[in-house]
Amino acid sequence: MNSRLTALTARRAALQAEVALQRDDARQAYAEIERSAARVDRAVATVRRLTPLLAVVGAIGLLALGPARAISLLRRGLTLGVFANQARRLLR
Repeated sequence: MNSRLTALTARRAALQAEVALQRDDARQAYAEIERSAARVDRAVATVRRLTPLLAVVGAIGLLALGPARAISLLRRGLTLGVFANQARRLLR
């Protein structure tokens, strides 16, 4: 009976150590998720603050460039964005 109790006590200690490691891993993963969410929240807040300003600047830019040049730059920008997105996917 005493050997069984010793074995159970050792098993319980091993399981508690494993749970502590898993708890620490979960805590680190949660902290990483929190940091990412905070970064996204800051980006969204910045975009919300700057949206009216960007709309005005974009409208002024379109008027200054003219429609043909604006469409050409937009097409180039979209192409560059697509290529950058594909490169980012390939590098993962």
